[in-house]
Amino acid sequence: MRTAILGGTRFIGRAAVERLSAEGHDLLVVHRGEHEPDDLPVVAHAHLDRNDGPALASALESFGVEALVDVSGMNAAAADAALGAVGPSVKLVAISSCDVYRAYDGLHSDRTTDGVPLTEESPLRERRFVDGPQYENLEMEERYLPRGATVLRLGAVYGEHDYQRRFEFVLRRVRAGRKRIPVGSGQFLFSRVYVGDVAAAVSLALAGDHRGEVFNIVEPVTAPYRLFAEQILAAAGAAEVELVTVRDDLLPEDLSLTGVLGQHLLIDAWKARTELGWSPADPAGSLRRSVRWHLDNPPPDASGDFSADDGVLD
Repeated sequence: MRTAILGGTRFIGRAAVERLSAEGHDLLVVHRGEHEPDDLPVVAHAHLDRNDGPALASALESFGVEALVDVSGMNAAAADAALGAVGPSVKLVAISSCDVYRAYDGLHSDRTTDGVPLTEESPLRERRFVDGPQYENLEMEERYLPRGATVLRLGAVYGEHDYQRRFEFVLRRVRAGRKRIPVGSGQFLFSRVYVGDVAAAVSLALAGDHRGEVFNIVEPVTAPYRLFAEQILAAAGAAEVELVTVRDDLLPEDLSLTGVLGQHLLIDAWKARTELGWSPADPAGSLRRSVRWHLDNPPPDASGDFSADDGVLD
């Protein structure tokens, strides 16, 4: 299938390129040219601003696009540009997030709004994101679903090349040789998914007929945050590091998710398992591989300041 990927060089898009290329898709990766990984599979590239509708339409027409995977659809404007560049026969897959659910707003406003697990039918946010670059998945979904796209709502995505560095709350302390880490109660539930398993979901969405359907893509088992930290330590070969429970108001900022939070983000992927045929390949193995990659590739701006930890632990 001649498949274009909007944003395919950093994290989720990169994994999708690797998966789809291995499966034999003829790929066009559309991006600005700011990231050119040396180890990306050899595929066609179009360097342009994806919000430039005429330029995007020209590139996709020249490529003869049959399917479009939108990894970088930030908001309504981005979605409109992409949808205006393709005809009705092009198969559409759009990457969204579980941040569209009302529970996500509850978490960030210190309210308990919903029971869990959250399904595709759970209430969506009423409040829209308006700050910064306006990264609003609700807008994107509202454009794509009426056009028959398959929308994948992702949990907290982890894995190689994760620029959000979801393991860093533990690993920056491991790298520094810290033997004690302050944590809260550690009961927060936030469903996760490995980036390679997201790529598998993209492949299944392209292969099947799921027009206008939404699927939650998360692992079926979610470790509470303290156990999650313990799993990261074990994978890093640092199981001897002690997690020391402290009061929430004393937690360093980057350890706040280990405290008591008012709303869990536990997501149900039953629909994806039963209708899309998706399931994660090996969550335990994926965690180990991801931790090793992050240990071998520390962020260049990692902080070495542990004064907040010392202030709590002394």
